[in-house]
Amino acid sequence: MKYTYFSSKKGGKFHIRNEFWYNRRSTCTFSSSNPVWIALTSPHGIQENMEWYWCDKKTKELVYHQHFLDVSDKMTNCHYDELWFYKPDSEGRYTIGFNTEMSKAHPNIWQCIDVVMNSDLITSPLNLLGYCRNMVGKQMIRNIENMTPDIEPHADVIQQLRKRKNIVAYKEDIEHLAYNVYCELGRPSSDNKIPDHIDSIIKFQNILPKVLEKYNIPYEMFSLDSGDYKKTFDLDKTLPRHMSENHIYPKTKEIKIQVDKYMHSRYG
Repeated sequence: MKYTYFSSKKGGKFHIRNEFWYNRRSTCTFSSSNPVWIALTSPHGIQENMEWYWCDKKTKELVYHQHFLDVSDKMTNCHYDELWFYKPDSEGRYTIGFNTEMSKAHPNIWQCIDVVMNSDLITSPLNLLGYCRNMVGKQMIRNIENMTPDIEPHADVIQQLRKRKNIVAYKEDIEHLAYNVYCELGRPSSDNKIPDHIDSIIKFQNILPKVLEKYNIPYEMFSLDSGDYKKTFDLDKTLPRHMSENHIYPKTKEIKIQVDKYMHSRYG
């Protein structure tokens, strides 16, 4: 069985990628942004064969890069998250995100659709339906509600998605989600913006099932707090549930106060 993993931000994409690495199965990650890039991994001996695709900003031609990496000791290292790239950018960051050589969403990206759909796991798959925006941004939400994608999806992709096991991941424990946003990578720069950001994450995870229903794509829900990874994804072995959390800020008393304030303002 091949899996497609729909989720909001802070929706377990890093963790499920690591679970598939741990079980030596292939993965595909789409950017949750525009420009669009694709990162693929597949077992190659004791290493992972890592491949990247994007369209060139000037020519719009498909660009391909390949690298081999032993990931056995890197599964909980946030340096090797979904944005990792084997060459540093001009500022010394090993990240593929916001590469200045990348084109905005372009149909030539579908030239690699066969290798994408052959992956055991696909995360951030809304790009496959042509939605190529910031995952929880207002424009992204408007586009998916109105079914107005940024580019036409590949002609065969909806039929192929209907043959996969499509998972919609969600957080039951909103307090834990709030802690993750306050403590982890990717938090807004201003504390005043964090409550609205958490609201957007929750709104987006609630929209995802409706999107798939509009396209008549079957799915099942998966709780990030109580779901059985081994059973749902047919894994031989699993990692501890929270070992992939990318906390860069400790759970201090000040952050607990902020989380309590958020929970009280939203839920009384």
